[in-house]
Amino acid sequence: MKKLLLLLALSFFSIQGFAAGCPDGSEPVKSISADGTYFVFNCGGSSNNNKSSSSANSSSSVSTSSSNESSNGINTYGGGGYISESESPNFDSLKWSLYRKLHYRPLSGDRFYSVQASKPFNFKFKLREDSYIKQQMQTTPLLSYLLFEDGEIVVDEITPKGRFGDKFSDTSMFHSMSMGKSITSYLVGHAICEGKIKSVDSRLNWPILNNTLYDNQKLINLLNMASGDKAYSQNDESGESIQSRMATEFKGSKKSSHQYHYTNLNTNLVLSFLLYTYGEDDFKRLFDDVFQKKVGIKNEVWLNKTSGADKNEKSLGHQFFMTRYDFLRIARAMLEDWQKDTCVGQYLKTIHERRISKNGAQGNTGRVGMPGSYGGFFHTGYKGMENRPVMGMDGNGGQTILIDFERGRIVVTQSVFDNMRFPDKASFDWEKISYETIKNAKLNSKSITANTIDPIMDTQELILHNEARRESDRKAKEYWDEYYDKIFFGSSADGSILLSEDFENLAGRDLLADDRDDQWYVKKDSDGNTMYCNKKVITDDYTGFNLGSENWRDYSLSYRMKFTTGKGGELETHIRKNSSRQGEYRSVINNMTGNTYLKYVKGVDRINKKIANGSKAPIRDKWTDIQLIASGNNISYIVNGKEVASTKDDRLKKGAVMFAVTSKSKLCIDDIVVKKETTKVELSQ
Repeated sequence: MKKLLLLLALSFFSIQGFAAGCPDGSEPVKSISADGTYFVFNCGGSSNNNKSSSSANSSSSVSTSSSNESSNGINTYGGGGYISESESPNFDSLKWSLYRKLHYRPLSGDRFYSVQASKPFNFKFKLREDSYIKQQMQTTPLLSYLLFEDGEIVVDEITPKGRFGDKFSDTSMFHSMSMGKSITSYLVGHAICEGKIKSVDSRLNWPILNNTLYDNQKLINLLNMASGDKAYSQNDESGESIQSRMATEFKGSKKSSHQYHYTNLNTNLVLSFLLYTYGEDDFKRLFDDVFQKKVGIKNEVWLNKTSGADKNEKSLGHQFFMTRYDFLRIARAMLEDWQKDTCVGQYLKTIHERRISKNGAQGNTGRVGMPGSYGGFFHTGYKGMENRPVMGMDGNGGQTILIDFERGRIVVTQSVFDNMRFPDKASFDWEKISYETIKNAKLNSKSITANTIDPIMDTQELILHNEARRESDRKAKEYWDEYYDKIFFGSSADGSILLSEDFENLAGRDLLADDRDDQWYVKKDSDGNTMYCNKKVITDDYTGFNLGSENWRDYSLSYRMKFTTGKGGELETHIRKNSSRQGEYRSVINNMTGNTYLKYVKGVDRINKKIANGSKAPIRDKWTDIQLIASGNNISYIVNGKEVASTKDDRLKKGAVMFAVTSKSKLCIDDIVVKKETTKVELSQ
């Protein structure tokens, strides 16, 4: 009971650390950025002018946002938490991104399996101070840094409370990004050692691969990113299932030369092929054997399916989620396999021997350019270490693990973001703190095998630990949801304009609409009016664009629209739209029939249900005024000033906006206005 109370107390105090919006405990004051594209909020009555974040020891351009500094404002970069490596986000935008990555990225796709800890590996510590690592933690997007050598953790730094420590901790479940490729490779090694796969030269005999370039290919080709799929893998961020992609875009595909070409699909294919080979129950048993018994995780490890996969589709993505120490535990297990020359260790040595040149495909500098070769989903052949068995895992945003198998050292980094341009932009000094640490290391004096997996908690204590961790995460999400609601939405007065876009005078500011697929353009009409129109569409898919914030709660959306070509075309307007297929309300209007209706859609659960029939509203090719109102549980759909459909539905409380037009139809939209509405909740009849 004392242990339980202690764990719950720790959970409570971790949540209390989230309670202050500003250093003095006050709430931030919101205003709009100079270009009108994002919100700015400040503490302590400070102005919108950015203060310099100069430091005698820092060359990073990222604001430290110390207690003496004003906020630089939040750019949500589309609202999903992902920030392109071409960007240079400020500190507050990074904090927003971390919030989304911690609490919403795990929701992208159905959970395939979660491995629970049973017998954690007990690390030994012999810590030393590293002033440069500490400085990096204070001034860059770094979240965590771990250096393991001579069988012990010798440097252990985590982001401080004044940086990202109010969100990220030892128990935070964080994404692997492309480090999951290397973890997938480790599972392949175990599959070979269990006899499920004969060798790295085994052929991929899988019915769904028939009549595609992957059919009967050697496993090593995919492990080395050399499957010859460059001409067909341009849609690398696709969330569609493996089964769907093989049946459509890869049907009839022919492989080219086996040269290095980095793509997510190769890893997802290998991981899903393992699932096919094992069967679901036995594959989950393999997960338990590897992560529980071999690695000795302390918290849990989970894996999601590809985001667009149906519940019955065996399609896995390589996004593993775990804590900072559990990432190190995986790397330590790999190191032990290598040094003990186990069967899996021999597999690791084989993929290192079978590595291929990148041929400069990822440049020759920075995190992914300095390793000149690639083998078995690991980067290797690092500059100055070409002949040393140094292998790296590397994921978007600065998720990295470097393992020196010969000298027994491991460096693990986790970061909110890294655009790989240190010291000029929002990045950290990976070259110095990771690459040079491994490159300049001396031969170790102790064997990695000195440590053993000893119980650090009994079974009941471990269960309580993970229950407290999950409860803390739930409360943290609840707190940060409310926190950002207030920043983006809650301080606005009823009737205030949250967003206005007429597509005029764009030379002085950025467009508020988010057209991620480059399907829309600003067009000037014969009368000089500008509007937003979709390009000529010949595909069988919708064209669409997004705008607004997922924190918008009660609001009205009004705009004008006109179909210009196409018969029978439909416009869907999404409100209270959430990322990762978590749901939205959609209004539908048909160009020719004038049919209207409302529906509720939640992609992750395969729900697409009409919730209100509407009256006809013939529009043809005329400009039409549309208004949608979401107020509490009331959803109203108004066309040319007349309510055509309404309903009461409380499944979605907040969300952004999206416009989507059916294929082979052209449409223009203009004069978009979003206003805050009074919350109005009524009981259903």
